[in-house]
Amino acid sequence: MNSVFLYTPKFEQFEFSEHHPFKPYRAKMVYELCYRYGLFDYPWVSVLDPEPEDASEMLRFHSREYVEALRGANKGYFDVSMLNHGLGSSDNPVFKGVLDFSLLVLGATLTGADRIASGQADIAFNPIGGLHHAGPDFAEGFCYVNDIVIAIKRLFEQGLERILYVDIDAHHGNGVQDAFYDTDQVMFVSFHQSGDTIYPGTGFENEMGTGKGLGYTVNVPLPEYTDDDAYIRAFKTVYPPVVRAYNPQIVIAQVGLDTLKKDPLTNLRCTNNSFQEVISEIKQSNSKVLALGGGGYSVKDVAKGWTLAWAILNDIEPHDPYQGLIGGAMYGFETSSEELYDPPHRISENLKKEVDRFVDQKLAFIEKNVFPYLGIT
Repeated sequence: MNSVFLYTPKFEQFEFSEHHPFKPYRAKMVYELCYRYGLFDYPWVSVLDPEPEDASEMLRFHSREYVEALRGANKGYFDVSMLNHGLGSSDNPVFKGVLDFSLLVLGATLTGADRIASGQADIAFNPIGGLHHAGPDFAEGFCYVNDIVIAIKRLFEQGLERILYVDIDAHHGNGVQDAFYDTDQVMFVSFHQSGDTIYPGTGFENEMGTGKGLGYTVNVPLPEYTDDDAYIRAFKTVYPPVVRAYNPQIVIAQVGLDTLKKDPLTNLRCTNNSFQEVISEIKQSNSKVLALGGGGYSVKDVAKGWTLAWAILNDIEPHDPYQGLIGGAMYGFETSSEELYDPPHRISENLKKEVDRFVDQKLAFIEKNVFPYLGIT
């Protein structure tokens, strides 16, 4: 096994705005924790400093007009015409270097995809990638470039024909779904808080694809207050049989961590214990995995979770050689030597019954209406 962690200090040069919840410096936090826990100290692991992609690469998915709008916004000056492309909203503010940031994210994701496609790597992780909301002609949901769609299209050109995309972000990956809704070359599987209660208001179980893609979009909407038990049950009911039926050449996983109970923008009640189980299932499902960060806005908790994800993807047990000696003083975002693992969290029995009832209904629909298209009985 060879694995590649994509990181550059250049990520920290960008800020959407002072109070915007998307913090690019998360990448540094994950990098530092992985370093601290010895997760780069193995011969099959390498850390690569990605280069920005050329803007022309965005044209695989985005319109020329949108790319030019991003170019115009790159100096940080807003023009009212940019609103036509979703630029200048509270979710997607215009900031200095907005195109540069997008091209750096894209460069990191495409480097990981290329390494896997060429056989140089089996596992790659870009913690700042996974911007699954951006559309062909607009920014949306903190996402200015859809690095996922572009990576999939590039992998098509490199000869791959069966790509499974799994999205565990609390927000439905509408941009990726829309891009491949009518094809069987991409199996789209998403577990997310129901669009009834959260942005972007999509991803219902009856969104199943169209034409050749009918049955190749699988959405598992989850209720508010979904806990670890319900999340794991939903994931293990759907993901393993879908993977077996589709037999993908690669798995692309958007591993957003806004499912955590501490996340300020979502209403799920998971801990990183269920996240670890899900990452382990993804790791076991295919020998080739491109992992991309996505959402997550309780920043310290996201850094811990993605550190655990990197450990699981590499079959490494994290070990902190400094624990109990110097605390976290040399790791700027911590004040103490915290454990990576969350304590268990339980919701009330009455609430759990409501959550389980909702999840059971969605799983029953998928088993009855989606699985038959894939030959799953």
